[in-house]
Amino acid sequence: MSKYQNTNSFYKDKLNKKISGVCAGLAHSNNFPVWTVRLVTLFLFFMFPVAVLIGYFIGAMVLPERYEF
Repeated sequence: MSKYQNTNSFYKDKLNKKISGVCAGLAHSNNFPVWTVRLVTLFLFFMFPVAVLIGYFIGAMVLPERYEF
C-alpha cells in the first residue's frame, strides 16, 4: 500500500533547516524563497515575540518532518 503525499500541506524541511525546519517547510510548501519566510518571521518576532515563539514551538512539535531534495 502506498501512502498519498499531499505536496500542498505544511511540513518541516529537515534538509534546509536552521533551527527546526519550520520556515523552510512553509517556504517550500507555498513556493516562496526560504530567506523571505525567515525574514518575515524575524520581523514578526520583533513585533509580536510571544505569539511568534508560541506559534513556532507548536509548528516544531506538530508539523510532520519531510526531506526535500
